[in-house]
Amino acid sequence: METYGIAITDPAHVAGITAAREAYNAALLALAEGEEGAQPLATNEEYVQFVMARAAESYARQYGTE
Repeated sequence: METYGIAITDPAHVAGITAAREAYNAALLALAEGEEGAQPLATNEEYVQFVMARAAESYARQYGTE
């Protein structure tokens, strides 16, 4: 496991991340309506981690490193 840090300093970028997280949560809840286990992401930190983990999965598939 490796740990990476990221700094988002532009308020407009932070607002964009917040908007993306809220849209993701709304879509998740709409798709999982009535199902248990749908866990919205509570913080921007969780959302950025989620996005980067999915990007890393995509890179592993793309470059055959799985």
